[in-house]
Amino acid sequence: MKDLSHDMKPLSGVNEDQPDYVGFVNRSEDEKLRENIMRSPMEKLQLFTKTLRREYALSNAKIAHL
Repeated sequence: MKDLSHDMKPLSGVNEDQPDYVGFVNRSEDEKLRENIMRSPMEKLQLFTKTLRREYALSNAKIAHL
């Protein structure tokens, strides 16, 4: 039987690609609009309903005065 213990290398970690995180990016309204125009109809509907839900939640928010 072959001894495989000398062939094994210790693992130093998982070799995964690092995410391409560039930090917080401020985009102009025109850039956001151009990006949204290119979305699929389903994505546009999801963005629209998300906006409606957010607006409804903000309009019904109760702020406690301290």
